[in-house]
Amino acid sequence: APNKSRVSVIGDFPGSDWKDNIRYQMNLAPDNRTWWIRITGLNPTIEYGFQYLVDGTLRVTDPYVEKILDPVNDAFISPNTYPNLMPYPAGKTTGIVGVIKPKSEYKWNNKFNRPDPAGLVIYEVLLRDFLSNHDFSTLTDTLGYLQKLGINAIELMPVSEFEGNLSWGYNPNFFFALDKYYGNENSFKRFIDSCHGKGIAVIMDIVLNHATGTCPLAALYWDGVNQRPAANNPWFNVTARHPFNVFNDFNHESKDTRYFSTRVMEYWLKEYHIDGYRFDLSKGFTQKNNPTDVNAFGAYDASRIAIWKEYHDSLQTYSKGAYTILEHFADNTEEKELSAYGMLLWGNSNYNYNEGTLGYVNSSDVSWSLSQVRGWTKPLLISYMESHDEERLMYKNTQFGNIQGSYNTREKNTALDRMKMAAAIFLMTPGPRMIWQFGE
Repeated sequence: APNKSRVSVIGDFPGSDWKDNIRYQMNLAPDNRTWWIRITGLNPTIEYGFQYLVDGTLRVTDPYVEKILDPVNDAFISPNTYPNLMPYPAGKTTGIVGVIKPKSEYKWNNKFNRPDPAGLVIYEVLLRDFLSNHDFSTLTDTLGYLQKLGINAIELMPVSEFEGNLSWGYNPNFFFALDKYYGNENSFKRFIDSCHGKGIAVIMDIVLNHATGTCPLAALYWDGVNQRPAANNPWFNVTARHPFNVFNDFNHESKDTRYFSTRVMEYWLKEYHIDGYRFDLSKGFTQKNNPTDVNAFGAYDASRIAIWKEYHDSLQTYSKGAYTILEHFADNTEEKELSAYGMLLWGNSNYNYNEGTLGYVNSSDVSWSLSQVRGWTKPLLISYMESHDEERLMYKNTQFGNIQGSYNTREKNTALDRMKMAAAIFLMTPGPRMIWQFGE
């Protein structure tokens, strides 16, 4: 926290009781950026809530914290999902509280050889909607069904902490904390371990393009008048540098942002043994200022390529063979270079496959779903007919299907037969493929 004049820790510690106490005033390191304190006399078997009091007014917790307490949303988390959840210190503080917790011990049972990236068959899951219990334990019990489908990877939409409970997860605020609405740390580890025991990789959708205002990195340097990051924020741009941005735009040319991002990537690979990441809005990892020009945003960007090569190299250092999957949708020259470096990229084939199931032949060419057609040297194009953003092919069949004489693609059985046809073509074309939940 550079350029701050005073920082104290407040919390459940003896003698603090969430009030500013000279005993817990932090020390400024010689780098004039890092504040530190060593607290002794704590019980290593229990949890402690804490925050930082910055310059006497701002209460935030640590951006690296592995568990948070939310004064609003925790009340709606069932004890069946997250047993023995520590209560929020109501009446003593405000805002999100971090938790110092005993290290959860988990004995891993299964060694795992990751599937060849060129042969991935990925099943994309939004846990909130996939199961009524929306928890890792129930998802673990469902693995037999998923294994029978023939998939060899599960891609979870974001499960790190985000604002609220009922969300897709693309509104992140704490990047090292597991979202409690889906379960606790050991239940997530058991899920991953069980996946590995069945030959299934676990890919984590992660959002490092942006963060909400409750993220401590944003809150520490915030322009309250304009409701955006302040000009001296070490991690964020004041305003977004590209179209389609939401919340606050990370500056990935900042060494502070790159350090933070690589720490996040390292953490989930090592702590939870995940097998790689799908990076949301990876095209946004650029500082070229195109806030409204969509065409310029997708043009070849050497600076963006350099950032992604650095991040991919970091992943391979932390866990050799970890998947780097980009939601990129940039010019083919850029995607070709990234795939040649070993990264996988999403390939949206929704429109063309749907035109085929609808019966509109002239617009149903699906050849762009093949990396060979794009001129790539490695078969790392993850094509899909549906995703969380592009879905409901069957519904569109019944509403908009082509009719020629007595042949009606809107009729249910005909529409279903055409879906089977599309699936056969889709799943037997070479290269990695992805199915959106319930697509089967």
